[in-house]
Amino acid sequence: MRTFGSAILGFAAVLLAVAALCSAWVAENVVSEKGFVSLVQPLGTDEAFQRELAEELGQQVTESVQLPDAVASFVQPLITSAVQGVQSLPGYPQAWDETLERSHTQTFDGDGGVTLDLAPVVGLVTNELGSAAGTEVPAPEQSLLDLGSAEQREEIDFTAKAANAWPYLGLGAGIAAVLSLLVARSRAGALAWMGAGALLAGGALWLAAGSLSALAGRPAYSSALAETFAAAFAAEAGPSLQAWTLPFMVGAAVLLVLGLLVRAIAGSGRR
Repeated sequence: MRTFGSAILGFAAVLLAVAALCSAWVAENVVSEKGFVSLVQPLGTDEAFQRELAEELGQQVTESVQLPDAVASFVQPLITSAVQGVQSLPGYPQAWDETLERSHTQTFDGDGGVTLDLAPVVGLVTNELGSAAGTEVPAPEQSLLDLGSAEQREEIDFTAKAANAWPYLGLGAGIAAVLSLLVARSRAGALAWMGAGALLAGGALWLAAGSLSALAGRPAYSSALAETFAAAFAAEAGPSLQAWTLPFMVGAAVLLVLGLLVRAIAGSGRR
């Protein structure tokens, strides 16, 4: 009975530890504005995403300029040229970072789903447009682009709450592990069992993180841009989560080896 109870507690400790790891990663790389900007920053040079974004950006710029029909046909080529060359502008990296910061705030503090606020990049384009046209073109205060529906609000709120749970999950894992060792007939065996379980769980998590790109293509998205954003985000998130998983697996391997060594030493001592 003690062996069974120890095994159950050890299993709970492993599950809670993996949950704490995932929760901490989400807190650091998704809910945290700084971490989110750092994670998603490469999308600023992702060709597929930027190609889709350029089409939406052209529409956003056209709407913000509000041209009369009589001159729209003459100015539209200037808008297209400015949008296509925006990535080469010196101010683009800063504008893209500001776009991510504002989009993060709009998504987590707003009322809707995942939303991009393209105002900094649109402002960069309108500035170039004004320079080319020899006139001042005002930049919009906001340029919102919905990548999801308002139904995502509950999922976003749940993500934020789950991210804040990692200290409690980690504490629960520690308590379960200690109780497993106290209840076990063989503490060395219990330690090895938890190390082996954590190693297997870490390996499964590492494989799952590598499959994020494939999983991102399954849901139906509201637009081609939303689908491309999800794919590009998953391509960055997968390796990041895998990098977090490696130290976890190393720690699990240490516990496994330590438990086996202690058990071997104790066994040789009895002889």
